[in-house]
Amino acid sequence: MRVAPLTGLVAVVFTVIGFLLFGDTPAYDAPGRQVRFYYSDHQGQLGVGLYFLVVASVLFVFFAAHLARLVRDIAPGDGWLHHVVFSGGVLVAVGFLVGASLTLALLDLSDKSSATPGALQALNALNEDFFIPFVGGMGLMLLATGLATVRAPDSPLPRWLAWAAVVVGVLVFIPWVGFFAFILAGVWVAVVSVLLARRPTAD
Repeated sequence: MRVAPLTGLVAVVFTVIGFLLFGDTPAYDAPGRQVRFYYSDHQGQLGVGLYFLVVASVLFVFFAAHLARLVRDIAPGDGWLHHVVFSGGVLVAVGFLVGASLTLALLDLSDKSSATPGALQALNALNEDFFIPFVGGMGLMLLATGLATVRAPDSPLPRWLAWAAVVVGVLVFIPWVGFFAFILAGVWVAVVSVLLARRPTAD
């Protein structure tokens, strides 16, 4: 079993752990006092969650690079799709890192008397609604992979899994459906990660 493809599985696991540790964060319209109380009362838990999310972002880049090389090798005629695959993975990582930075800012400001309730409320609203970059990046990565592998005669992915990438990649960009599609995308990454890791080296 090869290690490189498994970065996708580990990235998904770390992402789930990170979001679970974030817990029930204040809603985007929560008052500043509630935001201050939550982040000051969960410093350690949220700090560990940030660590898992940062590591997950790095692992997603490695997985996207592996997936992009695979797409490049099996679909030489579609010379641009592997760039989209890798760019999607980078966008996921950037989204995670920026989101982690916003959470870190809330942690740092939550115990500072100089931080006004209005400032904390505004920063929390930005943090809660900051999901488009990493959700969109995941959609790009899956959509490009699906378009390349569904037509390739020597595709390393089963045809149903390639079509699933296309469908989920499209659903990610549909309002009110994208959140659930993002979860399905995580499942897809985990399955593909294990599948690619179990491929014979000779292939």
